[in-house]
Amino acid sequence: MLKTEAEQECIRRWRELPRGLRSTPDQAASFAVVLMDSVVFETSGDRYSFIRGWLQRDLLLRGGL
Repeated sequence: MLKTEAEQECIRRWRELPRGLRSTPDQAASFAVVLMDSVVFETSGDRYSFIRGWLQRDLLLRGGL
């Protein structure tokens, strides 16, 4: 999977969660751990850091923080 496809898939799954389960940076970090095993993409960096960053950015953009 390409990194852009992985980002879209992670955000899609994140937004499927009930609002109360996706409203804090800690919840984003915890869910990133879950997604690491199921969303595989090539990167030279740490996949967890990428996924956590995508989810936390989504929180900021959607007014979750």
